[in-house]
Amino acid sequence: MHIDWSSLGQVALASLIFGVGLAVLFAFGVSAMSRRAVAIDAKRQPSVVDTGVAALCFAGCLAAVLYGLYLIIPQFH
Repeated sequence: MHIDWSSLGQVALASLIFGVGLAVLFAFGVSAMSRRAVAIDAKRQPSVVDTGVAALCFAGCLAAVLYGLYLIIPQFH
């Protein structure tokens, strides 16, 4: 049996980068949504930037999950 170690390393590195990247993207979204909620609780106008950042982060997470499902499920190809 032959193991292609360079390909295995590439897959492991890509998994690590995208796994950590997706978690960080979600954390930024939660942080922006939290700042928006704090502003609403303090009876201030919520920032449009925080709302936009949260929406973009969550949309990016959703897109990544849907792309992963596309790659996994063979009927979508």
